[in-house]
Amino acid sequence: MPHFPLDPNNADPHKKSHLVGGFHHRIFFALRPTIEAASEALDIAQVYRNRHSLTGPSRPNAVLHVTLNGIGAYRRLPDDIVFGAEQIAATVRAQPFEIVLDEVMSFKHPGQPQAFVICGRRENETLLDLRNQIQEGLYEAGLPYNAGGHLTPHMTLLYDRKTVLPEKLGQPVRWTVQEFLLIHSIYGKSEHRVVNRWPLLG
Repeated sequence: MPHFPLDPNNADPHKKSHLVGGFHHRIFFALRPTIEAASEALDIAQVYRNRHSLTGPSRPNAVLHVTLNGIGAYRRLPDDIVFGAEQIAATVRAQPFEIVLDEVMSFKHPGQPQAFVICGRRENETLLDLRNQIQEGLYEAGLPYNAGGHLTPHMTLLYDRKTVLPEKLGQPVRWTVQEFLLIHSIYGKSEHRVVNRWPLLG
């Protein structure tokens, strides 16, 4: 089976505002914030919406996430790729770890609304190892994967035409990651379906 490297700069499955040819079903591995962390993040979005006169609505709490690895966009959900991804995820071993998002900025997408994100640039070896295990498993199975070793964990809070320059937060958003998920996203519906989830047990 051939390997399909994805563009590492397009790891967020919601970066593009249009999908060509009806590829409306996207699959990706991700982390989800706790209820408390999601609420804090959306509060930050409101602060910056007021400060910079942003008009884009905040994303629903239920779709906030940090992408680990995209597995492509499809016309319909491919059962074989989902099954393969689940088999790979079952082999991953990692300890629970803390994720810290302490900076806001806009990710530019030429000709499209920009993603206003909260992100963290500090080194997080456990997070990187988790992503690398998934990436290597996808590669070995011949499934789509994100090439490249750099990872800036980020969570998109809203989309807007205006640019927000990078700014450190006085109070970071943080939570302890206890699991990772395989998510099926239906484009245009702000709907994420959890295909499966795996606890971090070390």
